[in-house]
Amino acid sequence: MKKLTVAVLMGGQSGEREVSLASGSMVLEALLSRGHNAYPVEISSQGLWLKNGENLPQGQSILESVARSLTPKPDIVFVALHGPKGEDGTVQGLLEIAGIPYTGSGVLASALGMDKHRSRLIFQKYGLATPPYLLLHRGEPFRESLEVAAGKFGLPLVVKPNDSGSSLFVVISSSFDQLEAGIDRILQVSSCVLIEKYLEGVEITVPVLGNEDPEPLPVIEIVPPGLFFDYRAKYNGSTKEICPARIEEGVSQKAQEIARVAFKALNCRGFGRADMIYSQGEIYLLELNTIPGLTKESLFPKSAKVAGLDFPILIEEIVRLGLLNWGKEDAA
Repeated sequence: MKKLTVAVLMGGQSGEREVSLASGSMVLEALLSRGHNAYPVEISSQGLWLKNGENLPQGQSILESVARSLTPKPDIVFVALHGPKGEDGTVQGLLEIAGIPYTGSGVLASALGMDKHRSRLIFQKYGLATPPYLLLHRGEPFRESLEVAAGKFGLPLVVKPNDSGSSLFVVISSSFDQLEAGIDRILQVSSCVLIEKYLEGVEITVPVLGNEDPEPLPVIEIVPPGLFFDYRAKYNGSTKEICPARIEEGVSQKAQEIARVAFKALNCRGFGRADMIYSQGEIYLLELNTIPGLTKESLFPKSAKVAGLDFPILIEEIVRLGLLNWGKEDAA
């Protein structure tokens, strides 16, 4: 690949801000190690665009601020944002309006990937199994919804935001009081809650790399120290992540095919990661992350390494796929 100018966009306003900063820093380091002219652009927790930690002039339109922060003009923006206002199509739409190429999925695929309920409706149309769940909207009664879910699915139940990642705010419990407290916290940051059947089994995840013809990477088995793979377990190094996963070859191949189909179903581009539970002989698709973490503890780079892609090469490949997606074959 020829040497490129790449702006690495990181930070943001979501609960995954610190993870994004860690991802962005590693991406920046990888691009610099490969000789590219890469520089950081941080979105602050207040939504300000910062270049090299400096505030941009006030009184400008957002497009003027974006243009000023993205100097020198990049060949492409590497979007290393996670969560709402970054991974959900909003920043992608802004970059589209500004005519600036970026890595990863487009506006619609990003928005669908962040919305668990709507993405699951699409997955089901493609014959992919998802956990049974109920959708609770803000303003609806907690207790009645939990009683209905318990009657359908049994206990314990899982409650989680419809539009957050990194297992933020997820609660698994048989106690209605704990579940209601969890729902109350979720509804402070999200308008919808999933009340989900708890599936006991093996947690697995399958990274995907590519555009029109995506390739699933090796399956990772996740063995958290506690009941499930929560936010702390994701990033504190306490979780065992085994790649290739200790499951039958046929199950592993099926999981890879599910990831590939899910990626194409949402019309994703570049890279993504499908999270699943293998329970009682069935693979249930939980969600598809359109910008999976790229930190030292993240799953995508670990699977890529098993596939023979060291981290700097992986990052270059994501950049190359982004350029191809924008019709920049000459730059890629």
